[in-house]
Amino acid sequence: MPVINRDFPLSAEARKAHLKAILEDSKPISSVKVPGHGSQNVYRIPLQFLSYNPYNTRFLSQAKTWQKRLGRRLSNENPRDVEKIEEFLWSYKKDKNENTINSLIKEGQLQPGVVTIDGLILAGNRRFRLLNEIDRNPDKYNTQHANIEGLKCFEAAILGTVLTEKEIVRYESFYQYGAEDKVDYDPIQKYIAAHDQKDYGFELSEIAANFAALTNGDIKIVQRWLDVYALMAEYLEYIGEPEIYTALFGNEESFLNLLDTKKSLERGRTKNESWDYDDMDIADLQLRYFDYIRVGKSTHDFRIFKKIFLNKSRWKDFNKSVDETVGKASEEIFSIDEYRSKYPDETEDTISEIRNNDFREKAEKPLNQLYGTENAYLVSKADEETPYKTAQQAYQKLEKLSTFLDLGLDRISDLDKLLDKVREIQKLVGKIKMKID
Repeated sequence: MPVINRDFPLSAEARKAHLKAILEDSKPISSVKVPGHGSQNVYRIPLQFLSYNPYNTRFLSQAKTWQKRLGRRLSNENPRDVEKIEEFLWSYKKDKNENTINSLIKEGQLQPGVVTIDGLILAGNRRFRLLNEIDRNPDKYNTQHANIEGLKCFEAAILGTVLTEKEIVRYESFYQYGAEDKVDYDPIQKYIAAHDQKDYGFELSEIAANFAALTNGDIKIVQRWLDVYALMAEYLEYIGEPEIYTALFGNEESFLNLLDTKKSLERGRTKNESWDYDDMDIADLQLRYFDYIRVGKSTHDFRIFKKIFLNKSRWKDFNKSVDETVGKASEEIFSIDEYRSKYPDETEDTISEIRNNDFREKAEKPLNQLYGTENAYLVSKADEETPYKTAQQAYQKLEKLSTFLDLGLDRISDLDKLLDKVREIQKLVGKIKMKID
């Protein structure tokens, strides 16, 4: 029985010696195809001869958040780190654990795992965690209806060559987003994983291949992930919690909305006639998104931010009011380090949650009031404007333009630009007519 701090985890060298002995002395029980390694024999490996991948994509955000707290990378040879890894794996999709345990007891290990020669698990980390849970609790699981003796080993292919860290990352991505247990993953994890792989030196096409089940090989999807990650990282810096990735949970759609809004405004800058905004104005919009993400505004509510932004006078007032409100609330909130000192026994994600709740208590109500004012204004404007009224106003503007042209083309200095704009209007009117017809 692998008991943490007693005989588990073993060092990588000790694990390697045990696995080499298994390859030399044990008979395989089956075989499995391993990408890049062809068909590999599957062996029964005692649980204590293996250890977890500290950066398994299932819990990457939690692992990197805890890494920030420790000031070092996690190690599968460190008992305390292994305890945290087991906690991450058990907590993730916790409601499915007992069902999976019951399936393991009843049906055994249906899908072989894959491990490196030094006992690091590439495929099957969650299953390995649950096998350890069964093995450590025989009184609970070993009943007259079930015999858990056969679950003291992990069934896996052993890759006979030592893998580099980059190769481990490649295989881990494939198994987590392709062949391993079909458990949904928190969407935040893929953004962090893609960023990490870029840092490892993977090309976009390689990252797309590593996440083939999600990207179908499309590098545009990977680039979008990297763009979203950049916004997430800026957000964490902005709220004073760099690399506390658990603070991102539940906010994927808000960051996607922000990215799309920014790109739309950047593309439409030359066509927009409401006001001449610049990069600093778009940067302000991004911060206002961050403020409302922090207080838990739903993604649906961000739909009006672009409309507020395109009304220059209202945007300037809204931006200033939100900035002042957030600034005042932030002055009353301690730094993340001070919260760590105040709550030394709490986990990093809990400390972040406590700190954010304190911020929300001070900022959420006034921010919602400011949002409500702008939303009410937009609703009233929408009530005033019917499609016919909008068309009538456009017609009157074009009539005015026609009258101006009757005075002579020599009065127009930018005739080419005017002609281009008229052609754009023609195309737009054609599209509108098609929708009506």
